[in-house]
Amino acid sequence: MKLRLFIQAIVLIMTLKGFAQTEWTFRGKVLSNGQELVGVQFEDDRTRKVIALSDEDGLFSFVSKSQVVIVTYLGYKDFRLVHQSNTITVELQEEESLLKAVVVSENRRSSKLSNTTVSLEIIKPKLIANTSPTNIEESISRINGVQVVDNQPTIRSGSGWSYGAGSRVQVLVNDIPLLSGDAGQPLWSFVPTEGIESIEIIKGASSVLYGSSALNGVINIKTKSPGSQPFTEFTLSHGIYNKPPREFLGYNPNKNNYVSNLTGYHSANYKGVGITFGLNALLDNGYKMSDFDNRLRSNLGIRKVIASKNLVIGINTSVQSGNSGSFLLWESFDKAYTALDSGITETNTFRFNVDPYVKWNIGKFDHSLNTRFLSINNEVDNGDPLNNQSNKSSLIYSEYRSHFGLTKNRFDATGGLVFISTFTSSPLFKGNQQASNYAAYLQLEKGWRRFSFTGGTRFELFQLNQKKEGRPVFRAGLNYKAADFTFLRASYGEGYRFPSIAESYITTTVGPVSIYPNADLQSETGTNVEFGVKQGLRIKKNTDILIDVSLFKMEYNNMMEFTFGQWGPIVPPLFGVGFKTINTGRAEIKGFESSISAETKLKGVEIQGFIGYTYSKSEALNPFKTIAVDNSGRELNYSNTSSNTEDNILKYRPIHSLKSDVIIDFKKLTFGLGFTLQSKIENIDTAFISPPISFFVPGVESANNQELSAFLLINARIGYSPTKRLNLNFIVSNISNSEYMIRPADLGSPRSLRFQVTYTLDKS
Repeated sequence: MKLRLFIQAIVLIMTLKGFAQTEWTFRGKVLSNGQELVGVQFEDDRTRKVIALSDEDGLFSFVSKSQVVIVTYLGYKDFRLVHQSNTITVELQEEESLLKAVVVSENRRSSKLSNTTVSLEIIKPKLIANTSPTNIEESISRINGVQVVDNQPTIRSGSGWSYGAGSRVQVLVNDIPLLSGDAGQPLWSFVPTEGIESIEIIKGASSVLYGSSALNGVINIKTKSPGSQPFTEFTLSHGIYNKPPREFLGYNPNKNNYVSNLTGYHSANYKGVGITFGLNALLDNGYKMSDFDNRLRSNLGIRKVIASKNLVIGINTSVQSGNSGSFLLWESFDKAYTALDSGITETNTFRFNVDPYVKWNIGKFDHSLNTRFLSINNEVDNGDPLNNQSNKSSLIYSEYRSHFGLTKNRFDATGGLVFISTFTSSPLFKGNQQASNYAAYLQLEKGWRRFSFTGGTRFELFQLNQKKEGRPVFRAGLNYKAADFTFLRASYGEGYRFPSIAESYITTTVGPVSIYPNADLQSETGTNVEFGVKQGLRIKKNTDILIDVSLFKMEYNNMMEFTFGQWGPIVPPLFGVGFKTINTGRAEIKGFESSISAETKLKGVEIQGFIGYTYSKSEALNPFKTIAVDNSGRELNYSNTSSNTEDNILKYRPIHSLKSDVIIDFKKLTFGLGFTLQSKIENIDTAFISPPISFFVPGVESANNQELSAFLLINARIGYSPTKRLNLNFIVSNISNSEYMIRPADLGSPRSLRFQVTYTLDKS
């Protein structure tokens, strides 16, 4: 009896052991609307550990100890896959709700828009394609709360006008910063507009994850990845700038200047290797004297998914060559499109970058290594052999990042190490200069019931020649799901920006105005506090509405601002007058923002669009504090350098801004309408309306008296698709041909007309 029980026990143990060691083999393909999906993750149902990826053809084959796996992919609904003995076809469904849109910018990993703790906007590729931008900044400027002035992005009035100064907004392409190493400025024309998947914009300090230049926010541009089927698209556009409303404004009154733009994009998989290729050729006469842009750019991406090792390796590279002119100040109000002294500064530019990267999954860990080498060479001809402005720089960037996630416990940890080195050589920056940046960061996220908590820190260490400085920054965020479609959020973020090489060392002259260096410039710091609510509405299963309202407050210490003074020797003909970036003390910007986004499908008509309003009130907190002493011994402060000191409002910032854009699709027709409404810029440098600058650059006060900085711009387009492959678009910008001033001594574009043809060959 005992022997029989013993034998039964042994058999039972062996059976259980054999059962525990059972493994299940999964084979098949992942599709969405007939298109194979690359890099789809398969997770163990019990541990949520990543165990496999789909390859370049959407195929998967792996062994799992669980009979059930979860199929996940960015922007698609999770799919619960139960083992089958035959080959499986998995059809994933896209997330259609506005609230369920997937974003990656806030936490540098995929998460739903509804769960963010900060204000975040998404620009979809359809808006970019339909508006035919020559630079991506044109599309970014259409979003409420965002402006781009002289290539400088600003969010919620976080910056004014600072020509050539470093950006307070970090700009990234595929998670890698695209700021020049010397001046810290976005390289807008280097962005591949022909291959953009989406653009995400974070509003508010984001230095913990994105570093020094994210003091005011982040613009993250994501390009398309190759699918299993070839995709090819060509776009050709041609247009003209109409004559301005006052005909004598035009520097070339007998001619309508034109702009032509050609882009091409191709993506495919060749023997398991994903390839993307883009091409852009632009001929733009501009609407102002010397403000032209002619360029040729190409980019190539190569990617390989090694599914058996959960590994993705790749390299992206771009090269650009061109020549362009720059326009800083007008001749006068009556000759606003003529450059000051009819001077022309022409720059021949060559840019090149190569970006190798590696991404791999090991259990609950995701790892990535992104690197970049960027070389820029600007040969400048300003007609003055004694004023050499040519410059070249090289930048090396490397970032290792790791993410650890416990899906069932709703816990995520993201950390990384960053190294950046920049070398410049130019008389413009007083010879050779070298800067470096080291950083380490960690962010933790935890979900509990209806709450999501985020907290993180980063330590930055900078060196500019012999000048060294280090500082930590922190952030915290909270998201609360009050109801199925109601989300409350609160966030606190710190920002920190170290002076750029240009701000510290630039020396140049434009007409009667000089720009001076400031080697003693100190870092600026800031904080951003925000409270917001996101409310989603679904009407009859075919209409989604997303309402977002937020209150925000930004504070800055040692804010860097362009300031006029007598910074040079008091000798003719310029008498040492000009601009220099200096620390202007403490400042505060507070306000609120609201937006409504909607998508609907009704009786064959598809409508999508948004409308957004931003109120931002800025204030100098120490208006009478001496911020600098110029060469004449004059003590400068906010009050004696401002044209309007009422309420101590900061310079070059509008208080009110309203923007909207709507796209309507009906059968083969597409209609689009957008507008921007901006209030007057209340305060500028008093130097623009006082001698000697008002003598050399007349008319700024006249433009202010006419309130040309307050304007309404309306843009419209109509498209027709005679076939699935061919699309025709007619685009009109500034329909009313309004005269408006972007910043002092610079009028905006008159009405422009453009015709665009797009041919698409999509074999999917």
